[in-house]
Amino acid sequence: MEGLAQLDALCERLYNSQDSAERAHAENVLKCFSVNTDYISQCQYILDNSPSPYALMMASSSLLKQVTEHSLALQLRLDIRNYVITYLASRGRDLQPFVTGSLIQLFCRTTKFSWFDDDRFRDVVKEMMNFLNQGTPDHYSIGLKLLNQLVSEMNQPTPGIPLTQHRRVACSFRDQSLYHIFQISLTSLQHLKDDVSSMLKELALSLSLRCLSFDFIGTSLDESSDEFGTVQIPSAWRPLFEDSSTLQIFFDYYGLTEPPLSKEEVFVGDRRWQPRDSLIELPSSAEGPLPPSR
Repeated sequence: MEGLAQLDALCERLYNSQDSAERAHAENVLKCFSVNTDYISQCQYILDNSPSPYALMMASSSLLKQVTEHSLALQLRLDIRNYVITYLASRGRDLQPFVTGSLIQLFCRTTKFSWFDDDRFRDVVKEMMNFLNQGTPDHYSIGLKLLNQLVSEMNQPTPGIPLTQHRRVACSFRDQSLYHIFQISLTSLQHLKDDVSSMLKELALSLSLRCLSFDFIGTSLDESSDEFGTVQIPSAWRPLFEDSSTLQIFFDYYGLTEPPLSKEEVFVGDRRWQPRDSLIELPSSAEGPLPPSR
């Protein structure tokens, strides 16, 4: 354990030292964990045994770099995925937020890079539901954070993956999982309406907004565009948006909450549900802007 204690001290210097030369030395010594695939098992050992959040952060970020920059074997990626989700379920509540965030990003990055390689990667929403169904605020929070990061990861081009491959994954994710995730966000908002935790509400609102901000048609809009803020909804989403209770959820929250949550509601409520001919045909009465927020 003496070696682990030395590594913990080195990681703390990497993240906390005010001496640039000391940080550079620590980075150089620890570089092997992120560039050499032989050190992947060592990263897992650190996660299992180190009490230092900085060592956990180093191990997690190193694994993220390994997944992003190396063509890892399918079984190894499955092992990393399963390990991370089990780790978050058993130890997530005790981790520092920056460690939790790094592990969540690792899980989502591994899922994206492996989306077409094995059905188990595409069953990701089922894994998230296991967290939401645990019945504890800590697990519920991790589940919502996972879903938020997953939508973000799938929506944004990622270093290490060609743009054409990114679009294939994003479109498959949109068609297979995004609608379900948006429904989860609505269910969560209903469930959390009377909850005292503003953090959980914020995560559920953020998830709704991420779903509605998804690049449905594969063209990132400029903020100066006339179509900025317009949601190009797929046809499968039509019944949900024809149901007035969907929008009512957001207006109810706006009336019950204070900034910054109410500000988030403005962003959601300000979206315009407008079809693309290639995605959905709606009657003219369903087009145009939503009622203005108060």
